[in-house]
Amino acid sequence: MSRPGVLLDRDGTIIVDTGYVGSVDRVEFIDGAAEAIAALNRAGLPVAVVTNQAGVARGYYGIEDVEQVHKYMIAELARHGAHVDLWLFCPYHTDGVVPAFARPSADRKPGPGMALAAAQALDLDLTASWVVGDSPSDVGLAEAVGARALHVGPPSSAVHGVDTYPDLAAAVRVILGDEDLAAPAGHTGVDGVPKFPAARFHRADSYGGAYVNEITRAFGTVDLEQISRAAKILTSAHDRDATIFACGNGGSASIANHLQCDHLKGVRNGTGLTTRVHSLSTNVELFSAIANDLGYEQVFEYQLQSQARPGDVLIAISSSGRSPNILRALDWAAAHDVATISLTGFEGGPARTKATVSVHVDSVNYGVIEDVHQGCMHLLAQYVRQARMTPDAVVSQTF
Repeated sequence: MSRPGVLLDRDGTIIVDTGYVGSVDRVEFIDGAAEAIAALNRAGLPVAVVTNQAGVARGYYGIEDVEQVHKYMIAELARHGAHVDLWLFCPYHTDGVVPAFARPSADRKPGPGMALAAAQALDLDLTASWVVGDSPSDVGLAEAVGARALHVGPPSSAVHGVDTYPDLAAAVRVILGDEDLAAPAGHTGVDGVPKFPAARFHRADSYGGAYVNEITRAFGTVDLEQISRAAKILTSAHDRDATIFACGNGGSASIANHLQCDHLKGVRNGTGLTTRVHSLSTNVELFSAIANDLGYEQVFEYQLQSQARPGDVLIAISSSGRSPNILRALDWAAAHDVATISLTGFEGGPARTKATVSVHVDSVNYGVIEDVHQGCMHLLAQYVRQARMTPDAVVSQTF
């Protein structure tokens, strides 16, 4: 009589997905994955790995390399008292460059081929089985054969209608009936924003890939309508020959200083536009004198009192949105007809609501927030610049 089993994706589910893992030196087990497979083994559930390996078709590595990776994984799993009953992979892809593998295949997920092969080899009832993976193709495979899909990964990567769990260990607890120990949606920071990092990494390349993914996710949370509104404020300020001030603390101070460079020097290149842009974070003598004599919370407001005029613009950069000197500067600007643009992260703090325009990044990682703020600063400066150039000049200039 057929029995239930568990079909596991490999990259992103058992091992870290750094992109086309085709050599042993790039294998890094996700924390708890080996122990989770051991738990399935103890429960008597057959386990099969079903993985797309388009790297073979694309010429990145060969069949023998995939087999070596699996041989290494078998040894590592054994060290944790775990084993996989069947290893299946699909080396085919229609965009491949290796002729023998450059074709469509029903084995490639979400096609049902590997699941059907696992069912035959292990005597599985697929309708009573689970497919666990980190991508829509894994969910599609489950749907193709009538199995139950469990998605693993950050909430931002969730597939509609499918429960998402932080990792394989949590998904296995669901399979084994301990659902109270594995609440969907996994590690989160504030207001449901995924925490990053949510676990310890053992390799820099793995962390690098995850960091890039988090920047991509975080940048996608920026409201582009707010970017458009900010661009209009900056363009109008340049048209009026108004002054644009920028301020920030720590890493945000470097973004404010960089903003002055990009808007004063960069925007002029190819446009002839002579802009008035000033960073309030850059003059250490004045900055420290104000902080020493009047208090650090006044370092930006005091400068604005002397230099800003109605119609000017203030760009306030603060990851937390709570820095007292940032909030005082925003309040002073609002009271003196100075338009404001805030760049914030985390929950946004008061700076998110005090500004005329709020460019907010939904992330709880300072580095990621500052990287996205820097990207927003660059794109606004480049937009202003290219908007004043002829189409031919845009094509010929380097940005």
